[in-house]
Amino acid sequence: MNGLDATQIQRPLLQVALDGTYDQAMFILEQVAPLVDIIELGTPLVYREGIGVAKRVRDAYPSIKLLADLKIMDAGEEEASIAFDAGCDYVTVLGVTQDKTIQGAVTAAKRHGCEIVVDMMQTPEAVERGHLLLAMGCDYLCVHTAFDQQQHETPLATLKRLRKGIPNAPLAVAGGVGLPTIDSILVHNPLIVVVGGAITRAADPKAVAHRLQERMLASVG
Repeated sequence: MNGLDATQIQRPLLQVALDGTYDQAMFILEQVAPLVDIIELGTPLVYREGIGVAKRVRDAYPSIKLLADLKIMDAGEEEASIAFDAGCDYVTVLGVTQDKTIQGAVTAAKRHGCEIVVDMMQTPEAVERGHLLLAMGCDYLCVHTAFDQQQHETPLATLKRLRKGIPNAPLAVAGGVGLPTIDSILVHNPLIVVVGGAITRAADPKAVAHRLQERMLASVG
């Protein structure tokens, strides 16, 4: 497994999720790029602009890791390869898909020297499935509250369950994450914290990203 153990990182990585247009994404990145570790090309952004947007963002920010949130459900090796060939470092696969699809995506990741993030959204028996996914070579398990559910729930309950069931699991967390929720999330030691609207829809995206980074640093101080 290429992903980091939960004990091997000094602070969580901040991933900014960009779901608008290319121009909107670049406007946000101009303000927050020095504060983020991973740029997420969100699913709506990829739908609007095509996977070629990865090269455009890579050219503008060559030192920042890129994730394509493809949420792969079939044709794992082929679809993951499309993202990796376009310059992405990570791609997301849905945890509820069949093992063969997962294995294909992992094969593509290993061939390209890249990594697989499994979106655990709606995955039943998350702990049991998480063990299997990591054994198959996936690099991160992403606890994710779906956009359509964020007014009713947070990722915290599943995050707690996975951290307890797989203590050293390399976890990411996404879905409604922001300043009001960050502290309760950080106590469970995620390796990647994914923030979308709390940054991209803020009046001052840079200030919010800076405050999030401060809280993340304080969590390991």
